[in-house]
Amino acid sequence: MKLSLLFPETRSLEAVRALAVATESQGFHGLWLGSAFGFDPVMALAMAGPVTSRIALGVAVIPSWPRHPVVAAQQAATANAACSGRFRLGIGPSHVPVMDMYGIEMDRPVSHSREYLDVVRTLLHTGAVDHRGERFQVQGFLDIEGSGIGSPTTAPPVLLAVLRPQMARVAGGHADGALCWLTPAPYLAGVVAPALNRGAVDAERDSPPPLVVELPCALATDREAVHAMAAADLAIYPQMPYYRNMFEAAGVTLDGRRWSDDMIDAAVVWGDASRIGEQVAALFAAGADEVVLSPFGVGADPEASQAECIAVLSELART
Repeated sequence: MKLSLLFPETRSLEAVRALAVATESQGFHGLWLGSAFGFDPVMALAMAGPVTSRIALGVAVIPSWPRHPVVAAQQAATANAACSGRFRLGIGPSHVPVMDMYGIEMDRPVSHSREYLDVVRTLLHTGAVDHRGERFQVQGFLDIEGSGIGSPTTAPPVLLAVLRPQMARVAGGHADGALCWLTPAPYLAGVVAPALNRGAVDAERDSPPPLVVELPCALATDREAVHAMAAADLAIYPQMPYYRNMFEAAGVTLDGRRWSDDMIDAAVVWGDASRIGEQVAALFAAGADEVVLSPFGVGADPEASQAECIAVLSELART
């Protein structure tokens, strides 16, 4: 059972190194960092590589539009060398409101992501690329010692952020995995996993790439406490059109631009230790190859609550 932790981007590089060391010692499969408006998470994880020896270190996810695919491949290869072959690159087209902040106009994100993946993975798998597509016309090569480039088995895997079937098919045919944030278990089983498999079949791959499922987690038996946490820490997601569209497609009842009870129950792993274990098992049963939980604290002492949550998840990871 691959159980990993995801932490939002932190402002402190030292905190990232400490989180990496702790996550490894607690028995988790991997550590993922989010990406926002602070430090570069790829560089932060590269700095965490030398203080760990076992866990996979990944970013979920960097927005693809601001980074040329050659630059993204160069970053991933460099980080993989620093992490002794344990780095994982998650990419995604991000969201229209976010790219508006960059002054970038998003145009046909599905075809953009398909070509972007092809350029990045070709560079990492072979060391060179000559891509003449509709979106990218690229010639280039990389030569980075110890990076694993030149072979699909040693190059850092490139995973694609997935919310809807079209992007799942792209991941199935062109990525090394799918990263699904906030996707409910029934939606994973009924929509994402079949589309991922369809993409792999269409691309004549032997099997679909891994499905990595990411959800917030809270050790709490009071739904109102979980609501308070979501309102404080996860408020942006009900406002984003891509997430709203995914929830509607999954049959999850929305409540304006706030977290509804249905959203809490569908997209947050919460409850006591027993209930959390049951929900994790349900995610694996829905097709997840790896479950990644982002632990949040609730109540009067969020820091202590988060620590207790991580301890419960650590027991699950070890068993």
